[in-house]
Amino acid sequence: MNLSEQTFLDSVTNPKTKKCYKYGLNKFCQWYGKTAEEILELRKDDLTQRVGENLIEYRNRASRFEKEIEKFHAYLLTSKSINTARVQTLGIRQLFRYYEMPMRFRNGSKIAKTVKTTKNFPLTIEYVRKMFDVANLRERVILSTATDLGLRIGDFMNLKKTDLPSLDQESPISFEIMTEKENVLACGFLSQETVDLLKIYLPTLDRKKDNPYLFPSNGNRSISDEWLNRLLQNLADKAKINLNGKRVTFHCFRKMFLSASIDSGIGLTAGKKLCGKTIAQSDDTYLTVVNLKAKFNQIKKFLTIKEQPKIETEQIEPLKKAITKLQSDLTEQKLITTVISEAQNNRIKEIEKKMFSLQPNVEWEKYLSEHPDEFERFEKQHEERLKWEKEHPEAVKKQTEQIDKKFAEYQKWLQQHLEPKEQEDKNYVEHLEDRIVELEKTLQDLTDFVKKKPIGQT
Repeated sequence: MNLSEQTFLDSVTNPKTKKCYKYGLNKFCQWYGKTAEEILELRKDDLTQRVGENLIEYRNRASRFEKEIEKFHAYLLTSKSINTARVQTLGIRQLFRYYEMPMRFRNGSKIAKTVKTTKNFPLTIEYVRKMFDVANLRERVILSTATDLGLRIGDFMNLKKTDLPSLDQESPISFEIMTEKENVLACGFLSQETVDLLKIYLPTLDRKKDNPYLFPSNGNRSISDEWLNRLLQNLADKAKINLNGKRVTFHCFRKMFLSASIDSGIGLTAGKKLCGKTIAQSDDTYLTVVNLKAKFNQIKKFLTIKEQPKIETEQIEPLKKAITKLQSDLTEQKLITTVISEAQNNRIKEIEKKMFSLQPNVEWEKYLSEHPDEFERFEKQHEERLKWEKEHPEAVKKQTEQIDKKFAEYQKWLQQHLEPKEQEDKNYVEHLEDRIVELEKTLQDLTDFVKKKPIGQT
């Protein structure tokens, strides 16, 4: 079998990873004084047990390059950080692993040790909003999509237009992608603000139909990681964000997403599932698409780029309460009007009843006009009545006084109970009708205002 450094490097698909391995290999070869191919032959010989060699001698010889790599790591620590020293040993270690000659370091070896770096800027959604305000369309799509998905830079750069789901669905839209590094499924979602930007952005890619990538370069490839990190750094500078000597890189979005998973209460496990990070198989069973959609909606409250106007959140609830109060007042006033109207109708019926008692007299007058003979007979009786009244003045006087008294009592009753009450009710009903019209107009104005200014609209 031909042992070749180039064959190993050609098997690495990620350009950034390949560059890292190649640099580390060159550093080790310079330090050890041999080429990669010569080192591979030595490693192969070390792992071949010789005739007559006991097990201890064989194992000591087989562990030679573990000890040499530890010495190389110690040499790097004299001028490099712990994390840099570890990364620069990956090239030789992965070379051996590719040719089925993996390393087994002793317990307590410093090779795998790392420290938490503080070079990257602690990105928050407030800083993303500032960058968004100074960005163009393409840059805004990058910022919004990165905020929604929380992917690694390699997976993000390799997104293709054909990877996108239909954007005509109800948001958030499920967006699944297989990650390259860990080979796990990222079960992400695209928010409405990202969907709206993509609908405007995608038609601008028509001039690059031969390039399949969502974020194409000038050639037929996607943008590079260096270009993307430089873009983010420039946006931070343009937004006048004080970085305190730190860097804004694409990985900051992934850290922000996972931090928001904890802050929002969905949990780190769900956050890892959304952004494509390995989780325990037992946890994976319970995170269905439905559950993940609800959790994305929850985390999105902490990662919304388009901030809600404060005036809406402060005034919308009082406006809703005002509408409810007006509706209650309107219902109460209409009830009062109905009750008053019923009372008025009852009094009208009472008046009609009294008028009905006078109906016989009206009918009698009509009857006399239609029957002259009866009228003559009535006149004759009337003359006899007048004659009787003339002959009996005292009786007539007494009878007249009684009639006048009854009539005066009736008029007094009308003045006290009917006429003022009718006018009072009429005025009050007119007042209520005017008030109802006023309340309905105010209610309609407030309702229209709430419809035109829903929560979350910018």
